[in-house]
Amino acid sequence: MACKKEFLDKKPISSLNVPTSLEELNLLLLNKVDIHKSPALGEMSSDDYYMATQEWSGQFLPYFTNSYVWAQDIYVGAGNISEWNIPYTQVLYANVVLERMTALDRTADNAGDYDDLRAKALFIRAWAFFDLAQVFSPPYDTQTAGQDLGIPIRQTADIGAPTTRATVKETYDRILSDLQEARRLIKLDKSVVNGYMPAKASIYGLLSRVCLTMRDYSKAGLYADSTLSIKGNLINYNTLSTTASVPLTITNEELIYQNTLVSANPLSYTVTSQGYSIDTMLYASYEANDLRKLIFFSLNGVYINKKRGYSGGITIFNGIATDELYLTRAECYARSGQDDKALFDLNTLLSSRWKAGTYIPLSGLQGKPLLDKILLERRKELVFRGLRWNDLRRLNKEGYNITLVRNLGGKQYTLAPNDIRYTLPIPPDVILQTGIEQNKR
Repeated sequence: MACKKEFLDKKPISSLNVPTSLEELNLLLLNKVDIHKSPALGEMSSDDYYMATQEWSGQFLPYFTNSYVWAQDIYVGAGNISEWNIPYTQVLYANVVLERMTALDRTADNAGDYDDLRAKALFIRAWAFFDLAQVFSPPYDTQTAGQDLGIPIRQTADIGAPTTRATVKETYDRILSDLQEARRLIKLDKSVVNGYMPAKASIYGLLSRVCLTMRDYSKAGLYADSTLSIKGNLINYNTLSTTASVPLTITNEELIYQNTLVSANPLSYTVTSQGYSIDTMLYASYEANDLRKLIFFSLNGVYINKKRGYSGGITIFNGIATDELYLTRAECYARSGQDDKALFDLNTLLSSRWKAGTYIPLSGLQGKPLLDKILLERRKELVFRGLRWNDLRRLNKEGYNITLVRNLGGKQYTLAPNDIRYTLPIPPDVILQTGIEQNKR
């Protein structure tokens, strides 16, 4: 109100706020505040932990309370939801980089840096799209993917461009296309030790995760193998402290790509607080000489807290690490009838997790018993890694018929296999602003 009209008519100086070089564009992708974060809604809705009634009813955001019991309306009108906004912020950064690069010449001198930057942006966009698809679109099903509603596939930095929902098939096609191009362009095999920038190993690792979610087990196994051929390190858990509150750090040798779930959610309290606990039956499934029981968990009264993991903090790590890839490759071997190879991978992993001299290699397992054992160890090894929700969705499609149950205040809540509530609702402010179709609940 105090400004003259000519002041408002002035345009910003573009040289001050528009990246104009590969170096400046690369800095956009080094933003650890907005990048390297994934939605927590799936993990909050899964079965690896529980909240006591008082803690559940006292959550400071309604969707924390409501997603825990798979309510029909989880947001109660609230908007500005991090699980949606943060991944699309990552997509925006990636799209800005990809668009600005078209104005820069690719020369003989900068070709390596140019291709690496494009690969990084494509990887970050694909990661965000994949994260969003696990929460806000139905599980991938080859029979219905062409009709099921996926997510908005933003491929422009223009915030005024219309928003529409792609199909699930179109969503995954874009994810795979971005990753395949990134794989061809990237030069670096392995990231620096803390895994903050994409490299060939992390691209193969994400391709394996995507294909596993699609239940394309042949490709998931091949990409897992490609990852492990670049980096297959496993930590001997006998070298870790079983009493340390942070036994694994951000620089551990299994880490391939660093990423965590958004920090503001009830999962963080499972690391430190009474009233929040790892599922007791899951905890009981670890045998006495399995060092994971001591390295992953600590007792807090009657509650079982999860120690800090690969991220080194209370935020939940869901990046890529070698243990996940061993289990993925083992599962894919088992599904293709290569039982000996599946057993070898499973024994390789488990022998590094047990107290020295006590592990007896598994032998003789075949077919479904072997596959079931691999899936059990997958849940135990990857507990609180942001992957359980993805696994529940795909395994129920395979006929595993896993029913989730919550008991709170004398009332029981259930989530049946393949229930439509395995697809979370899109935040109401997004529906209001864009007019896209809401997910059915």
